[in-house]
Amino acid sequence: MKNEMTQLVAGFLWETGAIKISVDKPFQMTSGKFSPFYIDCRLLISFPIQRDIITLYAQWVCEENRVEADYLAGGETAGIPFAAWLAEKTGKPFVYVRKSPKGHGLTSQIEGKTEPGKTVLLYEDLITDGKSKLNFISGIRQAGCGVEHCLVILDRQEGGARLLADQGVQLHALLTIDNCFDVGLKNGFLSARDMDIINGYREKRPS
Repeated sequence: MKNEMTQLVAGFLWETGAIKISVDKPFQMTSGKFSPFYIDCRLLISFPIQRDIITLYAQWVCEENRVEADYLAGGETAGIPFAAWLAEKTGKPFVYVRKSPKGHGLTSQIEGKTEPGKTVLLYEDLITDGKSKLNFISGIRQAGCGVEHCLVILDRQEGGARLLADQGVQLHALLTIDNCFDVGLKNGFLSARDMDIINGYREKRPS
């Protein structure tokens, strides 16, 4: 099932335009570096059938890997809808984590009801180097909750899994960027020339 679902979800990303390729004019990333490909999983929220299948697959991945938690959390902003749909599907309480604590009121970083000592599964759209995930994990832990697992739709395979492991958090991904490129090549979404250029870029990046 895993291989079939991985290919199906990878196809969703190509079909919805969530994967964008621009080898001649690379995209500037949040880090300031440039990449010949860009992933925008936010587009998936506008496709009900695809998002329902992704949610079911996410539930299956959690069950197969025995990922258990008291709460499901999404990070501001991309992870919020995906985590909310999975929380609804699994019957788990949902919370979301701000990028930084509010500057007023209760100065909370987590929105929703949590109890110290409980565990949280962080569910995000994707992971690159993992640094933004550490901010969310820190916010969860400062609220007195434990977080040992992080689930993502896509792992760009740029060092994020290793960084989370150093913090005692195991990464679970529905698919990797390698899966996406394989499906893209087989189905004509990606040319051999573009793939060669992308491979040259990736050889310079940590995995």
